[in-house]
Amino acid sequence: MTDTDLHTREPEHPSGSLNHADFGRPSVIWAVRKSISMMPEGKRWVLYLAAGFQVSLGLLDLLGIALIGLVAAVAVSGIAPDSLPGWAQSVLEATGLDALTISQLSVFIALAAVLVLVSKTVIAAVMTRVITRFLAHRQADLSVTLARTFLQRPLAQVQRWTTSEATYALGQGASAATVALLGSAIIIASELFLFSIIGISLFFYDPILTTVAAAFFAAIVLVVHRYLGRVSARNADVIKDTSIDTLSVVSEALSTYRETSVLNRRDLYVSRYDQVVTRYATANANTAFIQEAPKYILEAALYVGALLLGVVQFITKDWSAAATTTALFLAAGSRVIPSLLRLQGAGITIRNAAVMAQPTFFMFDSLERPRSRGIDEGATKISDRLHASVDSAYSSFVAEVEVASTTLTFPDSHRPVINDVAFSVRPGMSVALVGATGAGKSTLADLILGVHAPDSGQILLGGKSPKEAIFKWPGAIAYVPQNVALVAGTVKQNVALGMPSDSIRDELVWEALRRAHLADFLIEHREGLDTWIGERGFKLSGGQRQRLGIARALYTRPKLLILDEATSSLDAETEQAITLTLAELEGQVTTITVAHRLATVRNVDQILYLEHGRITARGTFEEVRLESTDFDRQARLLGL
Repeated sequence: MTDTDLHTREPEHPSGSLNHADFGRPSVIWAVRKSISMMPEGKRWVLYLAAGFQVSLGLLDLLGIALIGLVAAVAVSGIAPDSLPGWAQSVLEATGLDALTISQLSVFIALAAVLVLVSKTVIAAVMTRVITRFLAHRQADLSVTLARTFLQRPLAQVQRWTTSEATYALGQGASAATVALLGSAIIIASELFLFSIIGISLFFYDPILTTVAAAFFAAIVLVVHRYLGRVSARNADVIKDTSIDTLSVVSEALSTYRETSVLNRRDLYVSRYDQVVTRYATANANTAFIQEAPKYILEAALYVGALLLGVVQFITKDWSAAATTTALFLAAGSRVIPSLLRLQGAGITIRNAAVMAQPTFFMFDSLERPRSRGIDEGATKISDRLHASVDSAYSSFVAEVEVASTTLTFPDSHRPVINDVAFSVRPGMSVALVGATGAGKSTLADLILGVHAPDSGQILLGGKSPKEAIFKWPGAIAYVPQNVALVAGTVKQNVALGMPSDSIRDELVWEALRRAHLADFLIEHREGLDTWIGERGFKLSGGQRQRLGIARALYTRPKLLILDEATSSLDAETEQAITLTLAELEGQVTTITVAHRLATVRNVDQILYLEHGRITARGTFEEVRLESTDFDRQARLLGL
């Protein structure tokens, strides 16, 4: 898989939505391979080299253990000069150290052993920090790449994910897929290599004792790992699910605050939150204990093993050979036991991470990688183009709309929501999309905006597809939704949504606010452009939030404006003022309005009346009344 490749498999769900069970519980090896495959090719080689170096540090452990054994052999030879083993004598002769006294030699070798083992520890700590930082940067890259790609997908695909699931996949899931999963894999590889070289070396020294010791510790580790591993995997599932559920409960509680307050049902969310958080806390506590339990078990095993080793050695061998062997195996044990603990902890972490990373793997497989482009560079280019476009660079954009034989069917539906729709809008025209609820008005507006991709047909804005037009002329096309989404910040930040603070032009913000009839209020009652509106704009009234959304659309002086019932939250006086503002743009700005209030669209150039996703009538207000009995009936009911 190359750097630019990405799986394009779409989730296969008849309902088009996701649920926790979709993410599954994969094998650890598959998860590690998957995580590496999501990394750019150049970064993979850096990971391989760093992991290889980390693994090779086990050779220093082996050298340190050998030096400790040599210290024991030399110390024993000071008491019994003829007791120095042949291998030790050969080492001393080969290094020219045989001329030193026993005391000098013992101190020299002991210092060398300490230096080697301390050096290994320091280098390993530094490498661990380097690898962890490297993986943390890969997590950031993965999160940003997925977020950018996710937000570029059609709305129908984005809506398959709940906010909680998407937040988790881009955050905790991405961390599990990189730092936790690959970091643990490197630890496991390092410790297994250390076991291998120490085991092989000790086997050549004393094959029987090595085999017995290995079998003893292996049996303990396997029993502990099998039991704790199963418990850990269950806990990981609980942590993953409750992490998503916690976000969902909090989000629902905040979004339905007024309704639940009036109905006195807030305790419902508190009760749900209590249950979810209790499960999460319990699973976390269990995981914390599971990670600590092997430490106590292996410490006890080391004490018992050391006692048995010493007793057997001093009973079956002469005391000098017994002392050397015991020292050598205890030195090895002092390195192996911490290594076993790290291995056990990494084994638990990697199994948990493999489960917790599933939403991220799933999202990765369901998306397409966007065009390669630096994040900062891309943001700068867009900012530069926006400044230019506000001043005059819309000259090349012709605000005309062409919709040709367009059809769209949602994944969870068998009937097209938009069915073979075709119409054109000339520059400067005003067009209204009207019809009963569910007729497809807002969906058609979304298609024009490019947030949905049609199954068939074509939509062109200024001769380009919606996405191409938006990318080439950012700010030339604007949109006002029925429910304006506001971010926690100032009025200025919300009007110039997505712009860097130092790029926002105050005079354009004030101009947009005056057109939206919000400027006077901010001057008289608030702190002007720096007025803090709170999360979701809770410090503003519904009408003020709607006007802020209109100001946002007008900030860039667009040439194509799409409004989805943009005056629905306004009082009659403000609605009339906004309608006059939009009338002032007549001929200068192409407008497409989704309307339920027919009075607001009586004077538009063309009305398109939709029924069941089809245009059944078109023309001026009076022409559509004559052509459509349903539209005429609605107009008469409203006294028009």
